[in-house]
This record gives sequence, structure tokens and C-alpha cells, in this order.
Amino acid sequence: MRRNLAILSFVLLSLSLATGFAAAQTSDTSNALTTEQVACNQTQLRNLLSRLTLQGTGSQSPNLSLSLLVTYSNPYGFFEGLAVANQTPFAVATAGSTRPESFLAFSLNPSIRTTLLNPSRPQLAQVTLVREETTSNLVVSGSPVALNVSLNPTLAGNATSGLLQINNLLASGSQCTQAISADLKPGRGLIQAGLTTPCHTLFTDFDRQVFEILERTFRVASNSNPAQDFKVAIYRGEDPFTYRIDVYPVNANGTLGGPVALLLSLSTDASGNLRDGSLRVLPYCTAGQTTDCSTGSSVDLTFYLVPPVFGGNQVRLTSDVGVSISLPANGATPLPAPFNFSTILGGTAWNG
Repeated sequence: MRRNLAILSFVLLSLSLATGFAAAQTSDTSNALTTEQVACNQTQLRNLLSRLTLQGTGSQSPNLSLSLLVTYSNPYGFFEGLAVANQTPFAVATAGSTRPESFLAFSLNPSIRTTLLNPSRPQLAQVTLVREETTSNLVVSGSPVALNVSLNPTLAGNATSGLLQINNLLASGSQCTQAISADLKPGRGLIQAGLTTPCHTLFTDFDRQVFEILERTFRVASNSNPAQDFKVAIYRGEDPFTYRIDVYPVNANGTLGGPVALLLSLSTDASGNLRDGSLRVLPYCTAGQTTDCSTGSSVDLTFYLVPPVFGGNQVRLTSDVGVSISLPANGATPLPAPFNFSTILGGTAWNG
């Protein structure tokens, strides 16, 4: 009887999710969002980034510039991310003398199962962190681009144990036990941080495509510190076909610096392919404003939209840059920069 009830409950949950998913996909290609919904997404991703740590573990880890990009993987509040060992150097790339960028892709999903091994323990939501091997560069231990991503799901703000962890090490030979491809743990801290409840269910397939493309085409670099690390949140804006990108320089102690907020607007052709757009830095925050604005940064930054590359294999040349915006340290926000996604994605199978 219990088994039948459990199966029925799962079927009803699946039907509910499927109905909601169908509703989201039959709406406009890009839905309008409220100010509150956008602010909720911004807060969720900032809270997630503050709990995530990306580290280089290989022979060149102190000299790596690392970027950690996070966004949404579906309309129901699940997350995905891309850890990037950035191309070095980026701004003056030449074929044959530059190490290409490498990836560790992952998803973060709440588990439907809440019953733990010990029946006397209360039910508790759990979270799974999983690497996506089809989008990751798997390397041997000690590789210059060996990476580790960890997530603190606990109630402690500075936990050193109970972390969810994955890496990009190959699961073969003598290092098989060192490779970590998935991890699952209770998520009390993530519940408290509001990361397990969706802000809304209005992301469409089109939004999801843009989120993924921006993970692979948006890059940021420090003009004064080649080893500067960054964390980046990608989410929707209020108007249809607008996207928000918050860039957080990572401080020496691992905390988030003040974000520089960018707004990307785009258009499509009659077939739904990505076409023209513009990228701009939002004005600096004033009079206690904390959303829809940028905080002054002490880092001299350049933001790029660039063609995606074959991670670990293909060097992105300086001539490949589709658009760039420079923001001097605490300098005036620059003018919007136009771009053409048809050109940026011209050599790929992704624009459609």
C-alpha cells in the first residue's frame, strides 16, 4: 500500500512539473518579468556564488585566472555553472604561444528524496552537485588546469567540512579514487539562503539557450592583474529579450567584491536565430540603491563577447573578439556596445 501511494505521489509530482513546463514553453519566446522576480533571481545567484569556491589544484594554480559562471538550468530553480581556467594571456592571444581555456561544467539539483538512512532522523531536503563530463576538460592530477569546485550547503558560514565537492580529474588508473564526479548532502544552509525555492517558473527554452551561450561567450579580464579571479551571475532582465550579467571580482580572502552589473539586449530574425544586440554597463548605485546598478570597482576591467571555443584545444585569437567594453577602476561607465550574435556564433551549430 505504501509503495503504491509513493508511486502515485511521484506520478502526480511528475505530471505537475510537466504541466508547468509545458505552460512555460507555450508562452512567448521571452516573457516579461517583474522587478521583484528579477531581484529574487539576482539575490539567489549572489547567495549561490558566495557559497561556491573554485580553486586551481594543479602545478600553475597560483597563476591561473579563474572564472565561475552560474545561471539557471530550467524554470524550477535548478542551477548550472561553468568553471573556467581562463585562456592565458587573453588580450594578446597568438596561436601556438597561448594556453587555451579549460572547463569544468556542473549542475546543482535538489533531490526529491528527503528520507535519510536513519528512519529516526527528520526528513531533510538534499542537494546534488554533479559534473557534466560532456562539457568538461578532464585532466590528470597535477595538470596546470586541474580544478575543484566546492559548495557549502551547511548552516555555518565558514564551514570546512560537510562541503559538496567535484573536480575535473580523470577517473582512471592510479588517480581513480581522486576523481570526484558527484556529491550529495543535506542542504540546510541552501534552504535558509532561499536557494531551493524557485523565484518564478517563467524561463523559456529560448532563455535557457541564451544562458548557456553566455556561459561560453561572455568573458571578463583584469587589465592590471592577469591572475584576478571572477564570479559571474547570468539571469533574465525585466523586459523580454534582456539579460543581466553581474560580475563580482573575487577578493584575496575569497569573498565577493562589489558587482559590476551589465545589461544585454538582443533581437532575433524571423527564424528565431540570435541576431543583433547591445551590451552596456549599468550606472553606479546612488543613495542606498543596491539593485539594477553597478558598484565602483578598484579593478580595471574589460568585458568581452567572444566566439565559443573547443575547450582545452582551441585558442581564441585577439581578432576573434566580437565586442569589448573597458571599465577603468572606478571610472565612468562606458557607452553601450553593439554586437552581432550571428557573427559571434557563425562558426558554430548553436544559433538555432
